[in-house]
Amino acid sequence: MHAFCGLDFGTSNSTIGISKNNICQLVPLEGNKPTIRSAIFCDTELKQWVFGQEGINSYLESVPGRLMMALKSVLGSSLMEDKTVIFNEYIPYTSVLSHFIQHIKSSAEKTAEIELTHVVLGRPVHFDDHDVEKDRHAQNTLETIARELGFKEVSFQYEPIAAAMTYEMSIHKEQLALIVDMGGGTSDFTIIRLYPGEKSAQRSQDVLANCGIHVAGTDFDQRLSLNTVMPLLGMGSHMKGSSSDIEVPSMFYHDLTTWHTLSNLYGANTLSRVRSIETMAHEKQLISRLLHVLKTKAGHHILDAVETGKQRLSEELSILLNLSFIEPDLNVAIQRSLFNETIQDQLQRIIDTIQQTVKIASINPADISAIFYTGGSTKIPTIRDKINALFPQAEVIQGDAFGSVGMGLTLDAQRKYGS
Repeated sequence: MHAFCGLDFGTSNSTIGISKNNICQLVPLEGNKPTIRSAIFCDTELKQWVFGQEGINSYLESVPGRLMMALKSVLGSSLMEDKTVIFNEYIPYTSVLSHFIQHIKSSAEKTAEIELTHVVLGRPVHFDDHDVEKDRHAQNTLETIARELGFKEVSFQYEPIAAAMTYEMSIHKEQLALIVDMGGGTSDFTIIRLYPGEKSAQRSQDVLANCGIHVAGTDFDQRLSLNTVMPLLGMGSHMKGSSSDIEVPSMFYHDLTTWHTLSNLYGANTLSRVRSIETMAHEKQLISRLLHVLKTKAGHHILDAVETGKQRLSEELSILLNLSFIEPDLNVAIQRSLFNETIQDQLQRIIDTIQQTVKIASINPADISAIFYTGGSTKIPTIRDKINALFPQAEVIQGDAFGSVGMGLTLDAQRKYGS
């Protein structure tokens, strides 16, 4: 009997599952919760790594250090080959990923009371939407990390297929299902035939199509921030140019809404450039705010506030985003309708990808009997409405937004390694 697990390393949240007493279960990773935020805080005073929400809280409480989020975004990007400064030395970004995955593995091993040697790792349909070689390199990088951490057998499963395996445990009749897995980094779709009863590990004949696109929660966060918060820091305002007025450079604002470029803004060179812009700006108070954000390293506070605001807009028609950490009494009112408008083109790309999935499967939309949703971004009303409208006859099932993939990977590991 092998000691196996299913590991869902996600852009925003991660889970790991084991089999105990022949029952698959997710392992508690933060308190009693089976999910952990995919974040690492490097505490420069204690020289230690702090993981998940605890790390985010440390940063937001102004503990000296550096916060890194959306760690999975490194895979498939140029950062895979880069190094970054941690505790006054350059280390590869892949080592940061390794520390995080090691933390999850160790937590599961404590629960399982045995060393885990076999793993099924989740992966998006595409690590890179356009480059097959980059995609292959990303998976190989993740496999190398897993093997260095002690996994002797490593296999991969598409995340939406894993979610389908979880859903399949609950059905009582054959279905042709569309699996919609939309998290923080990617939106992935699978059309698959599902059956009640015992399953084998080999399911390739049941999978009719897989498609994916790098548009998801962090992209929606960025778009919302650029349209609501960044104008309060001077984005879109004007300054004196050599012969006529010009717009304040937008690159600072794009970097300020992207987790892995945030830390680049906190150096002396950027502060010097923004001070120069302030002297030439027509609305100096806005650039002063930007300077304050950079000096106080408040970028992650903004990311956190915007992400929370986006989540609230799934429940409320309008919200007041509190930005008092930038300036007393500073806030911005946001309507759900404005949010829907700001992500309209991104949502259309998602719809186009779903329609492409149907086309690849060589079926009609009316053939889909069920839509299974998983991933935090599937809670956004406008997204669900647009997808449901494509398949009006289909039953709509909301899965565990953060646990369906991890549980499915564990089921897959049980079928592959559990005998």
